Amino acid sequence: MNEQKKIDEDWKRRAQMEKLQDAAKVGDIPPQAGGRPRGEKMHRPAPGRHGEADFLTLVEQLASQALLFMGAVRDPLTGQVQEDPEQAQMAIDLLGVLEEKTRGNLTPEEQAALRQILDDVRMTFVRLQSPGPPPGPTMGKRPRS
Repeated sequence: MNEQKKIDEDWKRRAQMEKLQDAAKVGDIPPQAGGRPRGEKMHRPAPGRHGEADFLTLVEQLASQALLFMGAVRDPLTGQVQEDPEQAQMAIDLLGVLEEKTRGNLTPEEQAALRQILDDVRMTFVRLQSPGPPPGPTMGKRPRS
C-alpha cells in the first residue's frame, strides 16, 4: 500500500469514528461506513421502522454502545455521561468476537471497516481508562459531567 493510500485510509477511519460519536451525541442514526455510493442520499427509516440490517450497522451499533459506556459520548436520551467500563469492555469484546468468527467471510471493505473501528474503540477505551490527567483529544472531546 502506498503512503498516500495509507493516509487516506487513516483519514477515512477517523472520520467514521467521529460520525459514530456525533450520531451517539444527538441520537441520530449513524451512516453506514463505506456502504453508500457517492452522491446517494442516506435513507432514514420512517419512525417506528428499522433501517437495513447489515453487518456494518451491527458493528456501528456495538461501537456506539462501547463509546457510550466508556463515557466518550453523552447518552442521547438523558444528556448525561455514563461510565460503565465493564459494559464498554463487553461491547468491545463482542466486536472482537465478530472479527474472529467472520474472518474470511467478509468483503474487503467490511473487514477493513471492522478492523479500523475496533482499533479506534480499543484505543479510546485505553486512553479514557488511563490514570492521570484527562487525555488530549482523541477523536472529539470527552464530555464532562
